[in-house]
Amino acid sequence: MERNKAIALCLTSALLMLQLSACSGGSEESRPSGEGSPTAGSSAPASASASNAASGPLDAYDPPIEVTAVRPIAEGMKFNEGDAIDNNVWSRAYESQLGVKVKYLWTTPAAQYDQKLNIAIASDELPDIASVSAAQLKRLVEDGQVEDLSARYDGYASEQTKRILAEDGGNALKSATFDGKLYALPKMSSGQGQSHVLWVRKDWLDKLGLPEPKTMDDLVKTAEAFVKQDPDGNGKPDTYGLGLNKDLFGFYAALEGFFNGYHAYPNIWLKDASGKLIYGSVQPEVKTALAKLQEMYKSGLIDREYGTKDASKVSEAASAGKLGLFYGYFWNVGWQQDAKNANPGMEWKALSLPSADGQPAKAQVPFAIGTYYVVKKGAAHPEAAVKLLNLDLEKLWGATAEPDVYNIDKNGVAVFDYALLYGEAPRKNLDAHEHVVKALESGDPSGLNAEEKGYYDNIAAYKGGDSKGWGTERMYGPEGSLGVLDGYAKAGLFQDDAYYGAPTQGMTDNNATLQKLQLETFTRIVMGGSAADFDKFVSQWDNLGGKTITDEVNAWQSSQ
Repeated sequence: MERNKAIALCLTSALLMLQLSACSGGSEESRPSGEGSPTAGSSAPASASASNAASGPLDAYDPPIEVTAVRPIAEGMKFNEGDAIDNNVWSRAYESQLGVKVKYLWTTPAAQYDQKLNIAIASDELPDIASVSAAQLKRLVEDGQVEDLSARYDGYASEQTKRILAEDGGNALKSATFDGKLYALPKMSSGQGQSHVLWVRKDWLDKLGLPEPKTMDDLVKTAEAFVKQDPDGNGKPDTYGLGLNKDLFGFYAALEGFFNGYHAYPNIWLKDASGKLIYGSVQPEVKTALAKLQEMYKSGLIDREYGTKDASKVSEAASAGKLGLFYGYFWNVGWQQDAKNANPGMEWKALSLPSADGQPAKAQVPFAIGTYYVVKKGAAHPEAAVKLLNLDLEKLWGATAEPDVYNIDKNGVAVFDYALLYGEAPRKNLDAHEHVVKALESGDPSGLNAEEKGYYDNIAAYKGGDSKGWGTERMYGPEGSLGVLDGYAKAGLFQDDAYYGAPTQGMTDNNATLQKLQLETFTRIVMGGSAADFDKFVSQWDNLGGKTITDEVNAWQSSQ
């Protein structure tokens, strides 16, 4: 849920504010990292479908075909005049370029989608194509309700599609594979784009003569200075050091990056020295990090009212000049764009995660795939889903991409959200950053694709005095946040989630209880509870389903 919230807020804030496609879970031009398919199928298109199935990845059906679908409607989705979810730039492209007419059996607000889809699954009333969660995918496969797409993927996926879907090392495709058969197309995204950087008020550092924090001790000293040395110069003790949201984890003013500084990795699975999978939230390093947070809270370096404030409230404090440090995603600076326009002297900078010791901190990377596209068992054209994905990826990120037509149009409308299928290369933003920086250094943007040229132009405009390009420069410029993430990648400083399977039965039964227990315990400790509360939490976690889940994920690992 937090990941979905991040994407939605990113779209409405950073994307629409900057008129760019910087977010959406990580927007990046793919770098080839090997071709391949999940199964050893034939290289020729499967011929089990109707005879008019076009042979090439982007060839049109002749005569045209119709496929049925259902889909969620994102909150705040906007349309240009005359357009609708079944009549827009994407639906018209599907018909004119692929000969595929998409007929929606129903649509529903995103918040109600899972419930309505579950009813369709239970009543065996699926459309030809639907997006599902990992848990729904597992259920559909077990019930025999969806097509094996192995041969269709091998035969119809374009080279670009295969490259993008394999760019995470193959885990996305593996997560959609059961007993060696591919049953879904993963909605590709960037886990690396969901790792944390440390955002700091660089103008406050300069005013107080402070260095950029590199250690956790530096971080605490910087937070203390931001509280006690009046960095905003108004003569009042009204500033906070470290921003923190009430949910503790997530995409803005969250704690993943702080914990990572102590080599702790909450909410993801790790391999211990023996190769066994262990859950990061119950490891002793978490207790150390919580103790430091408790010290900072007692010292007034964290807002005493943080427990009542969500990410948007913390962002308001940052924009109002009351906050000097927070951990979050590379695109979080977009939320401060309006404040920068109003206060040109405000300057935020992204830094690498400080470490508590001499070992560099690793940034944790969640498994990024939360949505899958499935095809109903018995659908007349199972390969159509693959071809639709080919077109989506081509028009968004390929050689013939038209971002001002299919991504964010000239009216600032996020038309990419109309696409039935969607995906992004995990490294697309990181590569775009590298390309834009090189173009800025040389003064020659001729080698940039259309999306990258948009970033280049915004940065050039900012350097020419237009503050509206500041957010883009803070992400894609030479000292941008994407450079921090790229530094992690080049130094091997990403800590991946070691579990990428479907939710186990224990997770389904117990995760809600365990997550509530974790939030309550960690909050109590930060606000002054006993350190022994953590040990009690570990014991309760085991007894309330954690031990069962640990056994299940290790059984899963043994089967890989």
